[in-house]
Amino acid sequence: MTQYLCLDSEGPFAEKLRHEDLKTEGEVATYTATLWELQVNEGFVVDYSTFQKAEDAGFPPEALVDDDHERCQLEAQRLLSLGAGGILSPSAALPGSVNLTLFGPRVEVRWDAKTGVASAVPSQRLAEGRPPAGLVGRVRYFGAAHQGLEEHLAQRSEVRRR
Repeated sequence: MTQYLCLDSEGPFAEKLRHEDLKTEGEVATYTATLWELQVNEGFVVDYSTFQKAEDAGFPPEALVDDDHERCQLEAQRLLSLGAGGILSPSAALPGSVNLTLFGPRVEVRWDAKTGVASAVPSQRLAEGRPPAGLVGRVRYFGAAHQGLEEHLAQRSEVRRR
């Protein structure tokens, strides 16, 4: 079991628009969601938050935003076996945004609760509403190139040519 979190408020909306293939402002206007804030205290979170960090660790950067999740799932299993509690990675849906994937089940507890088990995550509702206007134009949908990955690969090629 895993929980997928975003480190900014637009990320969850972008992930949902991508997943549901909502591509017009009219379609997006029909969607609402509740945003939550969580206190995450994981001891060992692997940092692949940039394509370069993943590449430096020996993980292919393109796998982080691939439409096929198999390589990421295998890497998650490997990291979990090494004791990782989660992983930071670039958002596949919103270039420039970072996601946090937590491994294992989680249970919502009060914001001010003292947590005694790893599965307890203090959380609170922040807001309920619609995606911000214009977000649909920045979402990377399935099958499309990922701008952040393209920039990383171009920069890597430039460095190798020198």
